[in-house]
Amino acid sequence: MEFAIINNEITPSSEVRLSITNRAFLYGDGFFETIKIFSSKAFNLVNHYNRIINSAKILDLDFNLSVSELEKNANAIIRKNNIVDGSVRITIFRDSDGKYFPNDNKSSYCIYTYNDTQTCFVLNSNPLLLGVYEDNYKSVSALSSIKSLNSLLYVMASKYAKKNNFDDVLLLNSNKNIIESTNSNVFLCYGDVIYTPPISDGCVDGSMRKLIITLLKDKFTFLTKTITYSDIIECEELLLSNAISGVRWVGSFGEKEFVKKDMSSYLINELNKLI
Repeated sequence: MEFAIINNEITPSSEVRLSITNRAFLYGDGFFETIKIFSSKAFNLVNHYNRIINSAKILDLDFNLSVSELEKNANAIIRKNNIVDGSVRITIFRDSDGKYFPNDNKSSYCIYTYNDTQTCFVLNSNPLLLGVYEDNYKSVSALSSIKSLNSLLYVMASKYAKKNNFDDVLLLNSNKNIIESTNSNVFLCYGDVIYTPPISDGCVDGSMRKLIITLLKDKFTFLTKTITYSDIIECEELLLSNAISGVRWVGSFGEKEFVKKDMSSYLINELNKLI
C-alpha cells in the first residue's frame, strides 16, 4: 500500500479524497514542486523550498511550513513508502470557497512519492533530438516563473513533440524568443562562456537552474541573455536541466548537430558530488 501526506497527515493514497469544488481542479489555483530523492534524502531542498515560498508569494497564498517542517514531512512519506531513490511531488493549492475570486488565501498541500532506481545523476547516452513548438507562445509575467497547476502549454507541446518524433521541444515566449523546453531550462555553451535565458523572458525559475548557475559562476563566464534561433545554431553545446534528470545533452536541433558534451559531463559530475 502506498501513502500520501495531506496537510501533515499520512493517509493511504487510495483513500485520498478531494472535493469537486477543489480550486486546483476547478481553476488550476496552485502550483507544484518535484524534488529528487537519493538514498532517502531530498536533493537540492533549499532551492526547492525557496521557489515554493516565492510561488506562494506570487499567488498570494498563505503557506506557513518552514524548510525544516517540509523536510520532516518529506522524510516521513519517504520512509512510509520505503523510497530509497525516486522523487516526491508537493502540490500546493488555495483551499477556499468562491469562484474566480477566493474567499480567503489559506493553502493545503499534498505530498506523494515516485520510486525509481536512479542512484545518482547519469548523463543520457543517446543525444536528444530537439524541435521547436510554435503553435502557442508563453506570455511573460511573474506567473511565468512558477510551476503552475495550469500546464496546458506544456501538455500541448509534449503532444507535439511525441507526434513529430522529438525527444523534447523548445518553447517560445510571446516575443518569439527561446525560453525553455517542455520540462527543462536551457543552457548554451560557447567555449567557457555559458548562457541561459533570464527569468524576465518567461522561463520557469528552475531549482536545478539555480544550482547549476551556482556551480558555473566560480569557474566559467556565465551570463543571462535573450536567446534567439541564431544563438542555438551558433553555440557549440546545448544542454537541458531539470530536477529529476540533472542535465541532458542535446545532439541535434533542426539541421544543427552538436558533438560536444563536455559541459554536460562536467555538470553531471559536479552534481553527483553533492549527493
